Amino acid sequence: MLNGKRVDPDEAQVSIFDRGFLFGDAIYEVVRTYGRTPVLLPEHLERLTRSGQAIDLDVGALRERIEREVSELIEASPQDGELYIRIMLTRGSCHDMGLGTVEGEPTRIVWVKPLVAFPAEHYTQGIRLQAIPPDAIVARISPNVKSNNRQSNVMAYNAAQAAGFDDALFVDPGGRVTEGPTWNAFFVLDETLVTPPLERGILEGITRRKVLSLCEDLGIPKAVRELDLAEAERASEAFITSTTRGIMPVGQLNQTRFSPVPGPLTARLQQALLTRFEAAGS
Repeated sequence: MLNGKRVDPDEAQVSIFDRGFLFGDAIYEVVRTYGRTPVLLPEHLERLTRSGQAIDLDVGALRERIEREVSELIEASPQDGELYIRIMLTRGSCHDMGLGTVEGEPTRIVWVKPLVAFPAEHYTQGIRLQAIPPDAIVARISPNVKSNNRQSNVMAYNAAQAAGFDDALFVDPGGRVTEGPTWNAFFVLDETLVTPPLERGILEGITRRKVLSLCEDLGIPKAVRELDLAEAERASEAFITSTTRGIMPVGQLNQTRFSPVPGPLTARLQQALLTRFEAAGS
């Protein structure tokens, strides 16, 4: 749906004067279904609202329409398999291309399509990560805002791919690990699950939050603290989290290889998270 109207994806268009196209002045969320039910949609819409507040875009006024459009598109989708949902909002148009000029209402896009599974070997062998230092890419723009301005994320991912890895891990100017281009990172150190704090400049992932909650439920020691790259490479196991991936193990970070994959704590959390999501979608 584009501004509330059903359109063929191949025919959906936004103006070249749209601020999302001109400046990346836009925000988005990605949701997935379990049992054809969008899981954690309220949490994603709350984060979309926070992103809107950060860039002075009123998401609250659009929330009911977004929820209705998501429901309508799920109902209209083929009745087999799980679905990927993307919600995008741009600030509007700007014909004079001035940074402060806004014309019309925000552009609203809700896109529902079949969920494409990640390669099975990413879960059985783990993904390979390359740490990317800050001077290798352009400066990151407000990592705590889920913004369409993703140039640094694209550059980091492409650099890792060119070096023969699957994805990139951001390292900040102080040498501390933060997150990936589209995911949060966790490391097991001395039987404690460690993830970097939001204050290091990362996006608070919805799945990240659920994993930390599961640790409370399962009695797994956890710590939200800074850790440098050398410490991350000494971990006994590692994994990443995102809405579409769930919990995906890491098999390699730079030249360090983790074994077994998935590690025991990773496998335990994978099963617990899947059980919780499947129950939410039933």
